[in-house]
Amino acid sequence: MRVGARAVFAMTGLTLATLGAVLPQAMSAPTIALTADAFGTTVAEASWVLTAVLVVAVASTPVIGRIGDRYGPRRVLMLLVPVVGVGLAMAALAPTIGWLIAARAIQGLGGGIFPLAFAIVPHVVPARHRPAAIGLVTATWATGTGFGVAIAGLLVDAVGLPALSWVPLAILGAGWLCVLVALPRIPTRSGVHVGVHSALLFSGALTAFLIAVTEAPTWPLPVLATSGCLLLGAALIVLWLRREHRSPDPLVDPRTLRRRSVWATHLTAALLGATLLGSFVLLPAYAEAPAETGHGLEESVTAAALLLLPASLAMLVVGPLAGVLRRRIGTGTPVPLGALVAAAGGLVIFAATRDFAALLVGTVLLGTGIAVSSAGMINVLIDAVHADEVGVTTGVNVVARQIGGALGAAGVAALLAVRGFPPDAAAFGTAFAFIAVLAAAGAVASLAIPRRRSPFALRAR
Repeated sequence: MRVGARAVFAMTGLTLATLGAVLPQAMSAPTIALTADAFGTTVAEASWVLTAVLVVAVASTPVIGRIGDRYGPRRVLMLLVPVVGVGLAMAALAPTIGWLIAARAIQGLGGGIFPLAFAIVPHVVPARHRPAAIGLVTATWATGTGFGVAIAGLLVDAVGLPALSWVPLAILGAGWLCVLVALPRIPTRSGVHVGVHSALLFSGALTAFLIAVTEAPTWPLPVLATSGCLLLGAALIVLWLRREHRSPDPLVDPRTLRRRSVWATHLTAALLGATLLGSFVLLPAYAEAPAETGHGLEESVTAAALLLLPASLAMLVVGPLAGVLRRRIGTGTPVPLGALVAAAGGLVIFAATRDFAALLVGTVLLGTGIAVSSAGMINVLIDAVHADEVGVTTGVNVVARQIGGALGAAGVAALLAVRGFPPDAAAFGTAFAFIAVLAAAGAVASLAIPRRRSPFALRAR
């Protein structure tokens, strides 16, 4: 009531839209084998159901954020959500695996909902409550990731594969209606330019990097394929940077990326994203491993999935509290504070792998820390850049988390498979150490974020 019923209704819509966008990405990962069985294809081909979502999301998110800066985030959001909804309906009704992959690719555009939501929040919520609102949207993204991983198998078993599309579609539709009714019109910024060539170069570079992590290792001559994708991505980044330096209105201003508050925040996001997704791959695998081998808990698939739920709930509850911390201890402090809590969770997970209760404690600490840090990062970026750069800058941050998450998940999967299947004690130990190192690296990177407010934030006040 303190922020007004209309603002609460609008925030409900943004939260539901965020959840509906992230669930298809999260639920695709643990159901690849089930998808392959349902469509009579190989796991390698079915893995493109996930890769297509990630590739399109990584390639389009910063561009959609920029378009939102130009034409107004509300207008772009109202057009984008139905497009994503069409992709979800296509996936639910898909007759072939090719159809499903194409539908998931359309759903990948949903990654653009996140920067649009972040750009809308300052127009809906008073400045005093804005950090808590940002924290809620950010926590929903993180919670949806964990919740989607945890319930995907249960939904398929209870309802069937189409449930992975119908459930997010219903949530997305409810969010769209809330936004339509409650969200006021937001002025457009006619001076913002969307450079098509720069967008294509930037998207191509990010796509090459993501494929190098997710698909190239499974191709013939994996070392050569991975190296080729990385070199292609690096070459496209160089071309993009040259073009941006010469452009009077760049897609992502290189001078903005050079600000310590910006690059340090993106680096922290990538490392914590790797920690989160890596742990979501590792923990269920460890919980389901046979106990007689000395390196597993021999839990059911349901119990292994439930291992992730406390962390997901902690992220949802704690995320908005980052706004309270920001008012009390400053703009930049919640980020390293949350990263340090996440690092402590990583250490607990590493040190107490034989105890299910201790793993729960570690995952809750990990989820809590990442929620506080992630919400704080978005607030840092909003304070650090000009208003017409919020959409694209937060979009780049979302991409950093997605690429980091892909790296973390791929890294854990590679470590578990390095000694064959099923993984042995040494493989699990190395993977747990990898998660702890990623969390600690995220905490170290967060210390580089400045604590003082930016001139843009000061002028806004």
